[in-house]
Amino acid sequence: MKLHELLEKRGQAVAEMRRLADAVETRGDDYSADEAKRHGDLKSEITELDKKIERARDIQEAERSAPAIIQGTGKDGAYEERARDFSITKAISARLGDDVDAGFEREISQEVAKRSGRKFEGIAVPDEVFFAENRTLLAGSSAADLVPNVHRPDLFIDRLRSSLITGRLGATVLDNLVGDIDIPKQTGSSVAQWVDEDGSITETDAAFDDVKLTPKTVGAMTSFSRRTLINAVPSVEQLVRRDLSAVIANAIDFQALMGDGTGNTPTGIANVAGTASASLATPSWEEVLAFISAIQTSDADIGAMGWAMNPKAVAKLRGTNKVAAEPEHGFLMTDPGNLAGYGSATTTAIPVESGTPDTTTVLFGAWSQLLIGYWSGTDILVNPYEATAYAKGRVKVRVMRDCDVKVRHAESFAVASDLEV
Repeated sequence: MKLHELLEKRGQAVAEMRRLADAVETRGDDYSADEAKRHGDLKSEITELDKKIERARDIQEAERSAPAIIQGTGKDGAYEERARDFSITKAISARLGDDVDAGFEREISQEVAKRSGRKFEGIAVPDEVFFAENRTLLAGSSAADLVPNVHRPDLFIDRLRSSLITGRLGATVLDNLVGDIDIPKQTGSSVAQWVDEDGSITETDAAFDDVKLTPKTVGAMTSFSRRTLINAVPSVEQLVRRDLSAVIANAIDFQALMGDGTGNTPTGIANVAGTASASLATPSWEEVLAFISAIQTSDADIGAMGWAMNPKAVAKLRGTNKVAAEPEHGFLMTDPGNLAGYGSATTTAIPVESGTPDTTTVLFGAWSQLLIGYWSGTDILVNPYEATAYAKGRVKVRVMRDCDVKVRHAESFAVASDLEV
């Protein structure tokens, strides 16, 4: 069991022990025999978990100080596990010339460049950094010395961002790609024929095409104060990771949904040629069901299907009667997470177009048919000398990532862009 899993299990045991104590305090009496036994069991469980947590920490520390990285172009388990411990703040501080021990980060960065086969302008950051498990710090025990008395970075208030929904809906994610990727796609089949006795069958061939993923670069620039980068509080590392990954992830999610293919951007579902054209101009139960039948009649309901829409679309559908002016029949959408028996996800990445009236887009489909490809590594370039940043003692950071979006079967999606909100 991994360290974060042990810590989570310990937290659950402590919470249950607290619930028992609160129940007794509420009643104003003492533990019953069963409650006393459960308290003892939980105490033993926590003691045993503490031993396992200590061993897991020892192993993690030993892995961090290991002298070598297993080489190779494929996933070997050991590299991925170690890559999660890559510290972005240490790597940036080392690039600035600060006196930090960043040997581990340099080693991992070199390995990322080797595995990807490409030259990085700045710091090569492994993708595993942005998907690492959350580390739980116990302020009352091993991490007590790291918790500031006043400053509370653990309660950092992040900016408001659009929800990321493509992964939640089930998009197929391809990681650690190298070069352009061609995925074969069958577009036609042989034809079955009925013949007379001793008759001849005419040869018919299957037809094939390729779905091609080509790396497109998305980037963003941000800045951090020097104090942020040299702060010893572990949550600062998570703050930096979250911010750098969020700006890129939101951009990719938007393009996967709404990208128009211009200006080096991928083409998203809403603009892919061949999707089923649907309508919600006068939203009705028949129009909702038409989304589903459009995909099913094309035999394109491959895998789990679901809806993607703006929150205002949810409000509109939840306030529209199934049968006009007859509320006793219910509403088109009875709860925010389900429409016509299929799950839905909301995000403001799907825009509301201003007009008279305003309109928005609703997407429905088999989301496993959406491919999102990532080429190995995120490139972080540090610049402490940009004029505005330099004057404020800040460090400007540029982050870039290569990705592409493709749809395997356009027929697996239905799009309506006329819902009035």
